[in-house]
Amino acid sequence: MRLPFISRRAHERAVRLAAAAIWHFVEQAEDQTTAELGRRLDAEHALDDVRKELAAAKAEPAPVVVEHTELWSLIDWSLWGSGMGDVFREQLADQFIAALTPEQHAQALELIRWWTEDRGREPLGRRRYEDQQRRLHRALRAVAYEREQAEGYRRTIRRLTDQLLDATGYQGEPLLPEARRVLDIDVKEADA
Repeated sequence: MRLPFISRRAHERAVRLAAAAIWHFVEQAEDQTTAELGRRLDAEHALDDVRKELAAAKAEPAPVVVEHTELWSLIDWSLWGSGMGDVFREQLADQFIAALTPEQHAQALELIRWWTEDRGREPLGRRRYEDQQRRLHRALRAVAYEREQAEGYRRTIRRLTDQLLDATGYQGEPLLPEARRVLDIDVKEADA
C-alpha cells in the first residue's frame, strides 16, 4: 500500500530505509539477546559448578582406613581417660590420626619407641591396659583349668577311697584321724 502523495521511488526508498532501520534494530536486539543469553548461560554454568562443589563438600568423605598403631592407642586412651566413653572416641582418634602427615606419624611413633623401648619403660596407654587384660584373662583361664583338674582329682580320690573301703570290708568302725585325713572322709560321713 502506497501513500498517494509520495512518488513510487520515494515510497520504495522509504520502505528500504524503514526495513534497514528495522533490520538494524533487530540485529542489535539479537546481539543484545545473544549476549544476555550467553551471560545467563555462563552464570548458570558457574552456578552449577558451585552447586556441584557444595554437594561434594556436603557429601560424607570416603572413610579413611586408619591403622591402629601405638600412637592411635595413646590418643584413644587419652580420650577415654578424659571421659569420652565409647560414643565417638574411636572416630575422633581416627580423625586425629588421619589429620597427621605420614612424616608426623612416623616421627611420633619413633618418639614413642624411644620413650618405651630405649629407656626401658613399660608400654603406654591402651597397650599397657590391653597387655594387663591379656595377662588377667590368661590367669583366669589357668585358675579355671586348675580348679577343673582339682575337681577331677577329688572325684578320683573319692572313688579310690570307696574302693579301698569296699576292698577292706570297712563296716563303720571308727578310723583313726590320720586315716580320715588321708582318705578325705569328713567326721559326719564316718558317723552317718
